[in-house]
Amino acid sequence: MLLKKQTVWLLTMVSLVIVLSVFYITSPMEPSNEMSLVTSQEDVKKDEGTSNEGIDVSIEEMEDGTKTAGTASDDLFTALRLEIDEQRSKAKEELQAIVASSDVTAEKRSEALDKMEELQTYAAKEAILETMILANENYADALVKAEEDQVRVIVKAKELSRSAANEIMRLVHDELGPKKVAVEFQPIK
Repeated sequence: MLLKKQTVWLLTMVSLVIVLSVFYITSPMEPSNEMSLVTSQEDVKKDEGTSNEGIDVSIEEMEDGTKTAGTASDDLFTALRLEIDEQRSKAKEELQAIVASSDVTAEKRSEALDKMEELQTYAAKEAILETMILANENYADALVKAEEDQVRVIVKAKELSRSAANEIMRLVHDELGPKKVAVEFQPIK
C-alpha cells in the first residue's frame, strides 16, 4: 500500500514538472505590458487645474547615458533595480529579525511591522508607476524609486520635454501623494 502511494506521488510530481516545462517553453520570451492607461481629453483638462504645490521636479540629462550604447543603458536600469531590491531585502531581513526577537517590546515590533508594510507598499506603487509610464509608447524603459519624502524617476526616451516631465510628476502625485520628484532623462541611441 505504501509503495502505491509513493508511486502515485512520484507520477504526480513528474507530470507536474512536465506540464510546467511545457508552459515555460511555450510562453512568450519577452514580458508583455498588458495594462494600458487610457486618458480622455476631458480628464486631462480637469487635471490641468489641479495644484502641484509641494512637488519639485527637475529634469536632468544623465551624462553617462549619452556616451554609452543601448545595452549599457539597459544594464544601468537592471543594476539599479537589483540595487533597490537588495536594499529592500536587507531592510526587510532586519525588520523581520526585530519582529522575531523575543527581547523587543511590542511597540518596536509594531513599528517594524509597519515599516515592512510601508516597504511593500512602496514596491507595489513603484511597479504600478513604472507600468503607467511605460504605457506611453514614447518611453523605452522607466525606473521609479520611492522613499519617504522623495521619488526618483529615470526615464529612457528619445527626448523628454517639460510637459512629459509634468505628466510623470502628475502620475507620481496621483499614486504617492505630494512628494519631491526628480525626473531624470536617459536618451536612446
